Amino acid sequence: MNDINRNFSSSNEYSEKSFIGIFHEQNEWDDNEYFKLEEAIYKEARNLANETNIPKDIAWPIIKIYSYLMMSLGCQYDSNDGFEIKNITREQFIERRERLQLVFEGYFNGEMPNKEYLGY
Repeated sequence: MNDINRNFSSSNEYSEKSFIGIFHEQNEWDDNEYFKLEEAIYKEARNLANETNIPKDIAWPIIKIYSYLMMSLGCQYDSNDGFEIKNITREQFIERRERLQLVFEGYFNGEMPNKEYLGY
């Protein structure tokens, strides 16, 4: 859970050097930090593969991270909002947003996307 909690602002393990920390403070998408977060989500999915319920202490940080990212990404091309990711093109933005959605929704659906499909 460390790489998930590093990205969860309510956690004592939260770090401004995490993907969310960099995303929030610098308005930048850091692929290296994103892949650490994504791999942690895959790991948790493997750990819970045979479970029918996701424990709240695991589900809450993951859904909160997803919710924050989707709200922020929705602001990217809103001319009335000052948020803008500085270091990616429109095409990269679309690819990353789709990947993020597939991974997080896959986690809660219990069917993680094939990493080869995602270009791993």
